[in-house]
Amino acid sequence: MFSQAMMAPYWFYDNSYLTDKYIVNPAFAGEQQHAKLFVSTNRMALILRESPAVHLAGMHGRMALGRKNNTQYKYDLSKERNAAGGLVFADINGPFQNIGVKLDYAHIVPLKSENTNLSFGIGGMFFSKRLILNRYINESADDPLIAASNGNKTMIPDFNAGVLFSHNGFYAGFSVSQLLENSYRFSETNYSPAQVYRNYYLLAGKRFVYEIMEIEPSIAAGYNLAPESYSNNGRFVDLNVEFFLRPVVFTLSYRVDGFIGNSLLFRTSDLELGVRWELFSTNATDATYIGFGVTASYNFTM
Repeated sequence: MFSQAMMAPYWFYDNSYLTDKYIVNPAFAGEQQHAKLFVSTNRMALILRESPAVHLAGMHGRMALGRKNNTQYKYDLSKERNAAGGLVFADINGPFQNIGVKLDYAHIVPLKSENTNLSFGIGGMFFSKRLILNRYINESADDPLIAASNGNKTMIPDFNAGVLFSHNGFYAGFSVSQLLENSYRFSETNYSPAQVYRNYYLLAGKRFVYEIMEIEPSIAAGYNLAPESYSNNGRFVDLNVEFFLRPVVFTLSYRVDGFIGNSLLFRTSDLELGVRWELFSTNATDATYIGFGVTASYNFTM
């Protein structure tokens, strides 16, 4: 039970790409022609005490390299071919805590067709996994690994990479995270170490622009190499659609195994504020939970 709960952050990899695609693919760091700062917080169920939650904050965008007299020159980021991004997150599931940070670099290659780019992203990341004993009733613990951990934490280094193709509102990206699949243990006992498994992600969509509104249908899929006993972590197929009617944005997401999500956003050229609610159905208990999240982002010029 202990190793399964600590294997990978459930909310971070499954749902948070809806806040920003850069979260699961470093090549998206250069997708926009401006820098972007975003924050998000989500809880799986408002009515359950200490329900699973994830909090994250990140920034990404194109950057100017090799400029001279930069104090007198206003960068035109649309012409830059280098991008960078960074993200910090905390994924908390009862007594299990997963805190991480990642830094990424992306290079944008313009193709011959107008408004067509091929981007490559790569980055490093660190996870800090920990068991918070004061959130667990030790007298009722029957997992010997929990008793042996004594609240120890472990640091796990890793890498991620991605590629993105974009053309006139269409995008398709593929990425891999946790490339090293490192194993770890919390104590010096002889228990078998736990392992972080590799994740694969596919994101594709197309934005259609009309006179007064925009519509963006998209598909997202995630898969990891964990055994079947971990099948609830990182394996999903989502169908998404975004309706944009200035300045209001409404999104609808459907996960093929029953997950449904909606969001209502206020979006301008620089600012986005919004709320998201999600309906979960778990096969094990046939129970339903309603999750809730708040997100905000700001676009700015260097």
